[in-house]
Amino acid sequence: MRGLAISLAVTMAAVSGSAHAGVVDFSTMQLNGTGISATATTLHLNDGVGGEATSAFLPTAVASNSTFTSSFKLTLTGNPNNPNCCNSPIADGVTFIIQNDPAGAGALGGGGGGVGANGITKSVGVGFQSWDNNRFSIFQDGNIGGGPIHNFNLGDQNDVVLVTLSYAGHILNVNANNLSTGTSISDSLNIDLGTLGPSVYFGFTGGTGLGYAYQDVQSWDLNIGAGGVPEPATWAMLIMGFGLIGTSVRRRRLARV
Repeated sequence: MRGLAISLAVTMAAVSGSAHAGVVDFSTMQLNGTGISATATTLHLNDGVGGEATSAFLPTAVASNSTFTSSFKLTLTGNPNNPNCCNSPIADGVTFIIQNDPAGAGALGGGGGGVGANGITKSVGVGFQSWDNNRFSIFQDGNIGGGPIHNFNLGDQNDVVLVTLSYAGHILNVNANNLSTGTSISDSLNIDLGTLGPSVYFGFTGGTGLGYAYQDVQSWDLNIGAGGVPEPATWAMLIMGFGLIGTSVRRRRLARV
């Protein structure tokens, strides 16, 4: 019975525990594509040249029924060696993405306007595109142009954008605030992340085409909470455990009589 109680306690901890809490060390992420690099404090999604597609994911998947809050800062900084730098906007953009693609932490989409996300299946994310798009979108299944889409200019070079997200009750809430211009945008999406699969990977993507910029992510704070609803097998284990513990208590009481 003691072993059952310990097993039950571990199960309860798995249901109510937190998979990750605090500021992420970018150097622990799996990096995919050419030109991407990371230090503990900064994720460099590219090396400032064109024609790249990159992604970075936490190497361990988490339960898709988990709640979470997250925030990070992103910047797109022009490269003076870009032949289009002086007459065209910086390009192309970045995404924050949650996915259960068959490639797992190695998932990578197309470059340019696909910003490293197009083609990553079983996914939901928020995209920030510059170039001639100047837009913010919440997208699904790797289709960054699938909407909903809002006008959101990343501004002049070196603008810092603060992004905050939360997920609970099957609602994904997003707010983006350009700290340099003071403009902001908010939106939400009703989605059950459980439809992506039992577990998901958290990360970022980036892409460049003929136009390009240095794309950096910093100060990623991620707090993953308990799953909203335990899996059926977990419920069964909990119910069985509580029943056996109740039977044991009744037997002990009878033995004392």
